[in-house]
Amino acid sequence: MENYAYEKLGLFYLGRELDAAHLAPSPAPLLYKSNNLTTHAAIIGMTGSGKTGLGIALIEEAIMDNIPSIIIDPKGDMGNLLLTFPGLRPDDFQPWIDPKEAARKGLGVEEYAAKTATTWREGLSAWDQGGERIGELKARTEMTIYTPGSTAGVPVSVLGNIAAPTTEVLDDLDTLNSLINSTVTSLLTLIGVQSEPLQSKEHILLSSILLHFWRKGEDLQMEQLIGTIVSPPFDKVGVFPLDTFYPQSERMGLAMSFNNILASPTFSAWLTGEPLDIQRLLYTEEGKPRSAIFSIAHLSESERMFFVTMLLGRFIDWMRRQSGTSSLKALLYMDEIFGYFPPIANPPSKKPMLLLLKQARAYGCGVVLATQNPVDLDYKGLANIGSWFIGRLQTSQDQERVAEGIAGGSGGTLAIGEVKSLLSGMKGRQFLLRSAHLDAPVLFETRWVMSYLRGPIAASDIRMLMAGSANVTTTVSQPATDGLAESAVPGEYGSRPVLSPDISQYYAMQNVVSDKVVFEPWLFATGKVRFVNTTKNIDEVRQVGRRIYLSQELRRFDWLEAEETLIKLADCGQSAPEGSQYYPLPAAISGARNLQTFDKGFRDYLYHNERLELQRVAALKLESRPGESVGDFRVRLQDVLREKKAAAVEKLQKSYGIKQQRLEDQLQKAMYRLEKEQLDVKTKTVDTVLSFGVAVVGALFGRKAISTTSISRTASGMRSAGRVVKEKADVQRAKEQMAELQQALKEFSSEIEQQAMAIGEDFAIERYEMEPVMVKPKKSDIYDVEVAILWEQGNMS
Repeated sequence: MENYAYEKLGLFYLGRELDAAHLAPSPAPLLYKSNNLTTHAAIIGMTGSGKTGLGIALIEEAIMDNIPSIIIDPKGDMGNLLLTFPGLRPDDFQPWIDPKEAARKGLGVEEYAAKTATTWREGLSAWDQGGERIGELKARTEMTIYTPGSTAGVPVSVLGNIAAPTTEVLDDLDTLNSLINSTVTSLLTLIGVQSEPLQSKEHILLSSILLHFWRKGEDLQMEQLIGTIVSPPFDKVGVFPLDTFYPQSERMGLAMSFNNILASPTFSAWLTGEPLDIQRLLYTEEGKPRSAIFSIAHLSESERMFFVTMLLGRFIDWMRRQSGTSSLKALLYMDEIFGYFPPIANPPSKKPMLLLLKQARAYGCGVVLATQNPVDLDYKGLANIGSWFIGRLQTSQDQERVAEGIAGGSGGTLAIGEVKSLLSGMKGRQFLLRSAHLDAPVLFETRWVMSYLRGPIAASDIRMLMAGSANVTTTVSQPATDGLAESAVPGEYGSRPVLSPDISQYYAMQNVVSDKVVFEPWLFATGKVRFVNTTKNIDEVRQVGRRIYLSQELRRFDWLEAEETLIKLADCGQSAPEGSQYYPLPAAISGARNLQTFDKGFRDYLYHNERLELQRVAALKLESRPGESVGDFRVRLQDVLREKKAAAVEKLQKSYGIKQQRLEDQLQKAMYRLEKEQLDVKTKTVDTVLSFGVAVVGALFGRKAISTTSISRTASGMRSAGRVVKEKADVQRAKEQMAELQQALKEFSSEIEQQAMAIGEDFAIERYEMEPVMVKPKKSDIYDVEVAILWEQGNMS
């Protein structure tokens, strides 16, 4: 497939337009601006309408535009996104062929795989796609299937930690209350308690507990929550004493219910796995976009509601930390919204979903919801959805309801009967797009998706897809100390060495059950380093900890060879249990009066080696912030480039606007003249390159007179004119004008496409190299240095 301009301009290739009169395909590709999805979208269609295929096409196009996605998959269909085969070989498809389906076709598995490969290859080719584009799709993202509450895919740690929201959320009372309400309601749903926020004692108690800890910026472990239910950190709820409002015996019952959940073997999978960190779910450590699919088909109804609500809450928390943008930054897709956003009931997921639909646009986050029935959606949320993709509907009542909405929003240009007639005649993969960003509804057929639509992905399939996945890292907590150091050489140990009283000693204890305790010695140093650069508005303090293992034979102390440590002296004791044993110290330590020499050496080490490393893109005068990883800076760089690209496209629109208007006027006059002469003007096809070129113009400048259909009509009108009696001078002049107009349209489309391609290339992230920038500390900015002997507990058999 040729690299058309839309690939670089944030235009989603969704399919081809249909002739509304006959529902016949036209050569006009439907290119839809990705930014339009910041006002969110709904896909509505009955089973077999092609709803899932359109959703997958949207996500594929987001991937091609380097936009990450979080995909909630209640049915198991979205895992098909991982079935992408650039080679399109029969062997690629064979593991995913259903033997029963093949048998029904009268074919063996190998034969059916070969037939499927041919079908997919030909289908993609017919829609101007191929293996090369599939390869590009795979290269631009990392896809992972997460299975909360299961180890079939990548497990997710949800119950292990109830994370405190960011300062931005804590400062926004409405958002904070919504987050607390949805979190508490989902937790209570998990133990089978249906609650009203203003009436339920359970809900009020848990909300008060969360608010207490979150306002202090503290996360809440599940074990801690259970203990806090029994003994809350406050004495009153409102004006009533705690025990009057909610007696301890009843609180114990609530705590036991949560404890039973925590103790259940079936819930162990909820406590392990990757943390629900939205930034890491959307981007790799290097800043590469990811597509995170949360498969929840295996969960019970209450478990699904709990997880979806928690995920939406975390997404809102992440979203509020992002800078504002008009470009599409991330996509949240839910494949079946039924039950999660109803018009009447108030499940826990409803408030965060409504909040997203109201606020996400400002942060460049698009929400796409799919459902079979328009009545599945809350009416308050409907007003916040700007793009509606309507497929085949099951009942005439559904068609009537949708037709009323579309006709009512068309400004009188469409009648209800006309819309209903269109809806009743549509086939699978045919959709009516009603968009707040387009002048009129568009009828189109979805393109052939690059992913193999195999059907629902079962748990065994997920295991096969995720087996050996290299892009998944599971967070595992490690203890602060690991027993005896690797460099320790077991030998004689005895009583504690006698040291000068001017040498500080600390003890790092472990929760290890042992008859005897042995301590190994470390030279430990900690200090603070301040990095200041007033020009860059930087004032950053870093706590640094290093340690050197003190083997008895050690003669040379080099801080460059020290290992980094996160141990804090404030967490260590200053005494050891009686009867403890100690490894011997090197002579340079046991005979020292103090550690001043090591103190000076550590200060020199910090001055010469500690640097605050930032990243800079000189061409954009953009620098990373202290504490911002290279990957996160790359994500921010991509956002800046999207904004600059959008501004360049807008400038292109303005600069070509006059010429566009002139060509539109000429086109309208030429068509009017041909019609007046009663020529047989029939829509015919044009070449693909021209189709995509004009579609790019239409997507950028608005869907008015210039469209592929218009050009097709112009071309066929010119051909028809040649069949008319040549004696007519007016027809001959019309023919000449049409030829000139067709050439002008071709040149205009080509010029715009070349300019658009140049814009896409100018703002490709690959063109912008990051270079490191080092900020050095002053000697006076190294302070709170302490050097001590750290005795770390090990095991002794």
